[in-house]
Amino acid sequence: MASITQKTLFGWKEIDALGDLERLDLVLKNIPDEALMRCLEKERAHGRDDYPVRTVWNSILAGVVYQHLSIESLRRELMRNETLLALCGFDVLTGKMARR
Repeated sequence: MASITQKTLFGWKEIDALGDLERLDLVLKNIPDEALMRCLEKERAHGRDDYPVRTVWNSILAGVVYQHLSIESLRRELMRNETLLALCGFDVLTGKMARR
């Protein structure tokens, strides 16, 4: 039986070596979520827009990458980590959602 050697696209060791912020940045840049964001933004239309869809979505993805078990735990992390706050789309000076 012949075996075919195949190169890997990436190694998990490289991903594991990244810090959480770098891993989140990698997720945010590469997840194919544009169609979902457009659909959710269209669905919201002229409704209340206190929390922009993309910023909330980025925060949820951050919760997964950072392995938070609750939204409250994620919120505490966002409040103490300005870099994470900015990466998710919040205005770092006010702590409120930034418009993107």
